Amino acid sequence: MMARSPNANPPDWRNEKAYAYTAQLTRRGWAWEFLRRNPEFRHQLAIAIQQAMCSEVRAALQVIRSAVDLSRWGILFRRFRKL
Repeated sequence: MMARSPNANPPDWRNEKAYAYTAQLTRRGWAWEFLRRNPEFRHQLAIAIQQAMCSEVRAALQVIRSAVDLSRWGILFRRFRKL
């Protein structure tokens, strides 16, 4: 299952088929479903994305840095040391 974008509109709650994917969600998937709908989280994530800078590309990994701390939402990023 692909992660849904936090900026994507949630499925239409009146359409039962629009939520069929939830039958396969893990706890982490359910947490993301609730988190991505939180207006404060969405606001902070938008700021983090605006301030993010691609600092380097290593093989297929793109290293992105942002000053916004999203750890209060349980989103943690590994800190990289300079090589």
